[in-house]
Amino acid sequence: MEWFKGGKIEDVIFLRLDYGDDIHRCVEEVAKKENIQTGIIVSGIGTVDKARMHSITTTTDFPSKDEFMEFEGPIEVTGIHGVIADYKPHMHFTFYNYRENKVVAGHLEPGCRTLYLAEIVILKIGGVSLTRIIDPEKKVSQLKKK
Repeated sequence: MEWFKGGKIEDVIFLRLDYGDDIHRCVEEVAKKENIQTGIIVSGIGTVDKARMHSITTTTDFPSKDEFMEFEGPIEVTGIHGVIADYKPHMHFTFYNYRENKVVAGHLEPGCRTLYLAEIVILKIGGVSLTRIIDPEKKVSQLKKK
């Protein structure tokens, strides 16, 4: 275990996405344009007509095995949250798939396409710089302080 202290909220960014906008790509674009080297995605809601995600499928092997999945809408996104490190968002989300009548959660991938709307709130954090590095032994991406 490792933790990092420090940092202050420098800004709050409210992001509105419109029909056809890719959620992951838009959050990454805003992070770069607004100079969000380190940030926190604290809220995200909306609708998508396509959801792309992955989830781990192992409990003991390193590196973990991932299964990538794609769902067709209409889909209600009930929550998006995550961390921005080195301008790159790492987001998880939960959504309800009407056609399959199930709730799904996992790692949000590029290709989640906004249907009617999506709204995301990002906190820009100053005074601390975070990055992700691959653990050489376990091959897992780990959050680290720069």
